[in-house]
Amino acid sequence: MGPACSYVIELSIDAAKALAYLGVHFDQVSGKAFDFIVIGGGTAGLVVASRLSEDPSKEVLVLEAGGAHLGDPMTDLPGMYAKCLGNPEYDWEFTTVPQEHAENTCHSWPRGKGLGGSSIANFYLFNRPGAEDVNAWERLGNPGWNWKNFLKYSMKGEKFIPPPEDVAKKKRLTYDPKFHGTDGPLVLSFPKLHPGWDLPLQDTFDALGIKPIAEPQAGDRVGFSMDVSTINPLTNRRSSSVVYLKQAASRPNIKVLVNAPVARVLSAPGEGFVATGVEFTVEGRKHVVSTKEGGEVIVSTGAVKSPQILELSGIGDPRVLGPLGIDTKVDLPTVGTNVQDHPFATLSYELKEPEKFNTIEPLADPTVAAEQLNLLNERGEGLLTLGAAGVAMAPLGALGDRGAELEADAPLADRHTAGLVEQHAELISRLEEGAANAEFVTFPGFWSVPNPPTPGSKNVTLCATLGRPFARGTIHITSTDPLAQPKIDPRVFEEEWDLRALVEEVKFARKVAATEPFASLLAREVNPGPAVQSDHDIAQWLKKHLAIAAHTTSTCSMRPRDKGGVVDPQLRVYGTRNLRVVDLSVLPLIVASHTQSLVYAVAEQAADIIKGVFEA
Repeated sequence: MGPACSYVIELSIDAAKALAYLGVHFDQVSGKAFDFIVIGGGTAGLVVASRLSEDPSKEVLVLEAGGAHLGDPMTDLPGMYAKCLGNPEYDWEFTTVPQEHAENTCHSWPRGKGLGGSSIANFYLFNRPGAEDVNAWERLGNPGWNWKNFLKYSMKGEKFIPPPEDVAKKKRLTYDPKFHGTDGPLVLSFPKLHPGWDLPLQDTFDALGIKPIAEPQAGDRVGFSMDVSTINPLTNRRSSSVVYLKQAASRPNIKVLVNAPVARVLSAPGEGFVATGVEFTVEGRKHVVSTKEGGEVIVSTGAVKSPQILELSGIGDPRVLGPLGIDTKVDLPTVGTNVQDHPFATLSYELKEPEKFNTIEPLADPTVAAEQLNLLNERGEGLLTLGAAGVAMAPLGALGDRGAELEADAPLADRHTAGLVEQHAELISRLEEGAANAEFVTFPGFWSVPNPPTPGSKNVTLCATLGRPFARGTIHITSTDPLAQPKIDPRVFEEEWDLRALVEEVKFARKVAATEPFASLLAREVNPGPAVQSDHDIAQWLKKHLAIAAHTTSTCSMRPRDKGGVVDPQLRVYGTRNLRVVDLSVLPLIVASHTQSLVYAVAEQAADIIKGVFEA
């Protein structure tokens, strides 16, 4: 899938000031020892490092492979949808291997690069999953990893700023204060500017049986909701995990080094894996930092790179490590397996009366972009405050008879390992309970392929996402070079059920587009387009043009070791004494929601576990 509408925003970046803010050079840390070495300054890494540095007796070091990007409009300004994607300064630009069950298509697999990780490159939407999705983690062998704790830690990191009462009433922005935090670093709010179709879209879903939700963050996702975004309405800037770093900036016991990719975790000789330090590179030169007595190494490089770090360190499947000349120090063959992500389809529609709607497409004009930037800076208004809050989530059975048939025909396969059969059983339980599995959200602009938009038009893109796919993939190293891309094989549509379910979602999305009052806003369907009609046509279009939500999880799953686990409930890597993983790779099972809320809550809970203050 191609990038969203391209446009230009230029601001000078005071790089020297940004680096001074970090206050560390490689020669200040090389050869030194720390209580905690956090590999990765992404979303999870900055949260856990900030919380661990609250103890002034502990020295904390963060090693980030990407740049600082502090004060950078690409990461700080709202309205920068997809601008970072495909830019190697901000995006790792991962791609999959050709997908055997999807016409040998290679899919883009974007990931944020630099301080803040994917929280500097996402689309701002913040929504919590259903309670039973999270409780499934505990049922799969992880005491304390449940909805009650998830909600507590999610609220701990949140500072919710409610909208003015008149605005809330006019835009139907409903919420319940008891499900929102008020003192956390991460600022959440409803978008200031909406596209203009949110309310007709809500009424359309209501007419189709998908009713409004008063508080979507409370653990029940079935229905249409107005969700919040990671935008600070007081500063008119994005709120990302970097706010945790800013909160910790005055502490002398935390150091952050950027442009310092990690090569491997070092270990002491002898029985068992004891992390003694980390090897990293700066400007092509190798450096080493050590752990203090009783210290720990925490891998927080995300679900794509965390298994890569473990394998480079000799932790993984000997069949992967041996051919590369890496000695197996911990035989843990499930590292890099159990890959899960949300496949989704994008249907774009040209708007009938474009002057009535707000989309990002006018920002393609540099003159308009400059005007809108001035409007943002001077009055906190304009297209750069645009966000799409409306999200509909439904069980497959709500989409029609075929969806109900799919719910009764889910693939609990005997050929899989016992651990995966348990996961599939959990997915089937959610289907039987009528939990949300299909998501529909709009993007304010054109974001689909293969047909191009009409020049000068405004468009709405309706995204249909499968919340709980059955397919499982792998991510493994193919080189000892830490900067080499790993082999990403999500095995898209290996489980045919996933394809059949997404076909039904596309058909329902078209039904939404043909139902009033939303239908009256649309001029024509651009993608998939009139040539794609039958179930077979839709399936072929999906195989060629499917998008991946960049919600990758579970490559270092938190499970019992004999059931596919890589880490235990304390997030300690099996077979090691002082090595943990803290990021979305530890989730044993993906959930039917966007994953931004997950990573903050997981990192907050992990920090308390590491501190020894967590109570299950």
